[in-house]
Amino acid sequence: MIPDRIIYTDGHTVTVTNSMFQVNKMEYNLNGIIKHGLHVLRPHRLPGVLFVVIGFALMVIGFAKLVPPNVVNDVIIGNTLVHTNTIALGIGALFALVGVLIVGLIRERYAVRIATAEGEKNVVVSHHKEYIAQIVDALSSAYNYLRNNAAGNFWRKRK
Repeated sequence: MIPDRIIYTDGHTVTVTNSMFQVNKMEYNLNGIIKHGLHVLRPHRLPGVLFVVIGFALMVIGFAKLVPPNVVNDVIIGNTLVHTNTIALGIGALFALVGVLIVGLIRERYAVRIATAEGEKNVVVSHHKEYIAQIVDALSSAYNYLRNNAAGNFWRKRK
């Protein structure tokens, strides 16, 4: 039996040979993989957007002095009297800042998605698109190798 030819390895967890795809301890036979590709995992930005909207609403309420003085008492911080509207403005600014940071810092992730008889799954996930693209290209090369050899074996057997 001819040993498998390694097409790609990252040296740690991912190995693609001409007949098998291995991630960590899981092995997938290339004949069992129906399709594969690069999949973009979009982050959930709704919590950050909600923080920004609530923050701007509180800032508008505080700036327009819409909090009546008899609803919430003013607060003394140190020796300074801080009005409720000023507190609403500060809390709103803090919420808006946190929301902008959440929206700005979360990034898309990329995955190698395969489809087998068991269903679709993301087998490798990373923030680095190039890394995932290398694995997908290696899987495509392995499929081409497998298809070319299978066609060659078919014609050899028929002669």
